[in-house]
Amino acid sequence: MVEHIPPVLIEVPMPIRTPRLLIRPPQAFDGKAFYEAKAESMAEVKPWMEWAQYPQTPAGNEAFCREKQAGYIARKDMTFLVFNGEKLVASAGFPVFNWQKRHFEIAYWVRTCETGKGYATEITAALVHYAFNALAAKRVSLYYDVLNEGSAAVAKKVGFIKEGVLRNGSLIGTRTESDLVVCSLLPTDACMDIEVSW
Repeated sequence: MVEHIPPVLIEVPMPIRTPRLLIRPPQAFDGKAFYEAKAESMAEVKPWMEWAQYPQTPAGNEAFCREKQAGYIARKDMTFLVFNGEKLVASAGFPVFNWQKRHFEIAYWVRTCETGKGYATEITAALVHYAFNALAAKRVSLYYDVLNEGSAAVAKKVGFIKEGVLRNGSLIGTRTESDLVVCSLLPTDACMDIEVSW
């Protein structure tokens, strides 16, 4: 019989580092920077992100960061903030995961003023390597809207294998009939190489 380990005892080393970026869970007092990044990016991310459908406030984002910090400590949440130096450039993480099956789903968004710099690809590749090598993942998945050409390009660059399409799988904002592409990587698949540590 395999011993069941309470999730709170699972080692989840942090931070994650790439040549340009530092990836870590939110902390107290990150709310202001997080709010500013989101406020700047609302128009661009609204078609793809559920949170962009709702009004944002500094206090709400500070509460969000503290709740996510607590969730990370309990191993119930894997939301991360991404920094280049002192600047918050993106948010990413594993919004859906299963510790028993070791399945992890990656999601990300990059603030508007930082798009076009390859951050989404760098973040995604780093999280794939982290999932397989630090978290013993058996499957890493990525979902993107069929209309989201940027995320399609990221998935291809990183090496994700397309598995299929969920019809009407993306129901965000006013686009109530949009399909969702499902892709994945397994430990035996080839993935984009990247310098990453934790």
